[in-house]
Amino acid sequence: MQSEIIISDHAKERAKTYNLTEKIIIEAIKNPDEIIKGYAGTFIAHKSLNEHLLRVVYVEEKDKAKIITVYPAKKERYSKINK
Repeated sequence: MQSEIIISDHAKERAKTYNLTEKIIIEAIKNPDEIIKGYAGTFIAHKSLNEHLLRVVYVEEKDKAKIITVYPAKKERYSKINK
């Protein structure tokens, strides 16, 4: 994993909207349940979060992970985790 994790202002605002802590977002990046490829070179880390799935969209830049956005989603829509 990258040595540095940067959370964009947009991701911080989204985290506030959904009452997500920085700690849980970083945990999703460091210890995801799964990682899938997104669009335009992005990756999406999935982490089980109660009845939801936390989705953390990020890009890798050298030794950094820059988090673009975060949001909870219905597990059955995006993942095979705990179906």
